[in-house]
Amino acid sequence: MSKETPDREKLVKTCPNDFGVSFLAERWNIKAENFIQQQKTNPFSGRYDGNERLRWIKGAKEYAQPVGLTAERGAKAKRHISKDIEVLCHIIEIMGKPDDNGNICTTFGELFERYTKISNKVVGTLLRARKYNLVDFAGEMLWQRQDDDVVITLLQ
Repeated sequence: MSKETPDREKLVKTCPNDFGVSFLAERWNIKAENFIQQQKTNPFSGRYDGNERLRWIKGAKEYAQPVGLTAERGAKAKRHISKDIEVLCHIIEIMGKPDDNGNICTTFGELFERYTKISNKVVGTLLRARKYNLVDFAGEMLWQRQDDDVVITLLQ
């Protein structure tokens, strides 16, 4: 003779052991309807309906944005690049000299010699920093030895 515990009685009341046929049929119909709706949005199914497909609205926040692991990798890369830019600006601040406007300046040759001991991506980091209006220099690209005298100005 086993006596049922109060927890067992609660469980039996909330989750009966045998479901009625009508309950099971209703659950099956709900799953079937959900599957049919999914197939209407799937262009590779026989039930595809072009009117049911997802439509992207240009200019919306979600339009053309990466999702999932791609978004995570992009965010990680952005943090890494931001850190490189921060280090570059700090080095310019340390080794540079103020100009007439009070901005700190250095030449590309001096910066190249100092910064290549830290990272081999000097030019790429400078271009990215210029994109964010943190530094300024003349020309589109900087080349070692050829542009050693180009002045790089720290703007912020």
